Amino acid sequence: VIEKHEEIQALIEKIIERKEFAFEVLTNEAENFDFEATDLIVSSGAQEGYIINLSEGKAIASFKPVFEDEAIKKVGHNIKTFILALKKRDVSVNGKLFDTMLAHYLIEPEASHDLGILCGQYLDYQLSTDSSNPQEAACERADQTLQLKGPLQAELERKGQWRLLQDVEMPLVTVLATMEYEGVSIDE
Repeated sequence: VIEKHEEIQALIEKIIERKEFAFEVLTNEAENFDFEATDLIVSSGAQEGYIINLSEGKAIASFKPVFEDEAIKKVGHNIKTFILALKKRDVSVNGKLFDTMLAHYLIEPEASHDLGILCGQYLDYQLSTDSSNPQEAACERADQTLQLKGPLQAELERKGQWRLLQDVEMPLVTVLATMEYEGVSIDE
C-alpha cells in the first residue's frame, strides 16, 4: 500500500522510465453507474503490485498525467471498465492500450478469456483463489496482466492480428467507454 506522496512520486517516476504499466481500478461496486473508484492498482514490472487508495483526490491527481501521457503504454484485463471508472474521476486514459482479454478474444474467440485461465495457459501460473483481501488479489491480477502482454502480443503477431488489435480494437475500446460514460439519447 502506497500512501505517502514521496512513494507515489517514486512509483510514477518508475512508470515514466519503463514507459509501460498494468493497472486495475477497484470500485465500491454500486449499481447503475453510481460506483466510485476506491483504489488504483498498478504493476510496473514482474512481481510488483502497488495499491493506491483514492479516497483523497491528491493520489488520482498525481497519476492523471501518467494516464494522459501518450508515450506511456497502459495494459489491463477488460480495460474498458477501468477507463470508465477513471473517466468518472476526470482522468482520461491516452496512448497505446493493450487489453489482455480482447487480445485473447482475437487469438481464440470461442475460448474463455478469464484471467485465471489465461495465466495458466500462457504463464503456467495459478492465480490465488483467496479472496479475503481484494486489494492483494487485484495486485496479483495487475502483475499477471502485465506479464501476459508479451506472450499474447507474440501470438497476435504470429497470427497476423497485431495491427487489428492496435489499429481497430483498442481505439474502439476508448470510443465505447466514452459512449457508456456520456450515454445516448433515444428519440421516441
